Amino acid sequence: MISALRRRLTLLMTALTSLVLAGALVVTWNYAAAQYDTSAEMLFEQNFSAICDRLDSADSVSDAWLAEQEYTGRCLLFLRDNGAALHFPGTAGNTEARTALEPLLAEGLAMAFDTDKHDSSGAVQRQSTTFTLDAYRCHAALLPRGTAGSYLLVAAAQDMTFVRQHRVQTVVQYTALWIVGTLLLAAISHALTARALAPTALAMRRQKEFIAAAGHELRSPLTVVKTCLDAARHAHDTERNAFLQSAEQEADRMARLVDDLLLLANGDLDNLPTHLQPVAPDTLCIEVYEQFYLVAKKRQHPLTLTLPDGAVSPIQADPDRVKQLLAILLNNALDHTPSWTPTELILRQEEKNASVTLTVQDHGPGIPDAEKEHIFDRFYSADPGRTAKQNFGLGLSVAKELARLHRATLSVTDTPGGGASFTVCFSVAHDR
Repeated sequence: MISALRRRLTLLMTALTSLVLAGALVVTWNYAAAQYDTSAEMLFEQNFSAICDRLDSADSVSDAWLAEQEYTGRCLLFLRDNGAALHFPGTAGNTEARTALEPLLAEGLAMAFDTDKHDSSGAVQRQSTTFTLDAYRCHAALLPRGTAGSYLLVAAAQDMTFVRQHRVQTVVQYTALWIVGTLLLAAISHALTARALAPTALAMRRQKEFIAAAGHELRSPLTVVKTCLDAARHAHDTERNAFLQSAEQEADRMARLVDDLLLLANGDLDNLPTHLQPVAPDTLCIEVYEQFYLVAKKRQHPLTLTLPDGAVSPIQADPDRVKQLLAILLNNALDHTPSWTPTELILRQEEKNASVTLTVQDHGPGIPDAEKEHIFDRFYSADPGRTAKQNFGLGLSVAKELARLHRATLSVTDTPGGGASFTVCFSVAHDR
């Protein structure tokens, strides 16, 4: 599902970005082509003006000079002295083009210029024009020669094939650029969609693992309940009560599991209700201590409470949720440490980083460093025996979620001398 979604998103992003790239390249190509045409036109006009100036000032020019002007200006030159054509060899290889173009050009020039226009001195009036003839761009000028009405007609015809060839070349170049750009955009889109969908893929994988683990955990108590009820149906009164009691215990276990699953699910959706208010952490610790003192004594664990001498800054918290968090940590300490091992609930005011910490510290076997990074994972158990009866591997996950809801951090460290210490850190500066 994620792979198919990734392919579709990649195709969509590539299509959209390639269209934008194509539009940008088309605009750029049109601008570049127009600039090239303008530059070619200006260069042709400047070359023609220079030729006219030379012909106007010189008494004569050589055929070699005219051929050189044709070659450098990419054009064909035509000269008519008082209407009579002046023939010269021109550039090698242009004979056929010159022969085909000359009669057409003569007809066009006859219509473009009026040789009867004279100025006050009697000289033919200087005239110029530009026009297009088939595939040629033409510039022509009528130059007066003295004051007796003589004139020299000069025309230059430039084949526009090189402009069209340049357009075709640039189209190929821009098309290749678009293809390479599209491939690059496809690679980038593929990488970006992978990064964008990574949290979704991770969430789906965790959801599948979560559902599979929950189903596995629920199967065991359900099997016990079904077996006990089936056995109770055919047992004597004394045995029936024992079977029903076992079924009731397993039902309670399932209820706790369902409550933990609902809490984690609501936490994932940021839909877990909390009622934050200013809370005195020392008062909270005292209430939890009083609640667990007899429980710890009954389970043969000395429980102590350590409070700071001075006043403790209040924290923004939901008292019931914090009590639930501390209850999980205390139960975890009582369950996984030997009898007569002390357990401590410690409250500290950290002035240096403006925080309040609540620590549940035990002196049991501790947690190996390799397990610390996984200890808060759902359904994880460092000790396989912990899942045998009371533990589903969700307690510390629930505690972690409760800490997150309070914008607090929950961490585990080694207790000096052996054991594990779980610390919840509330930021006072943020909560005030």
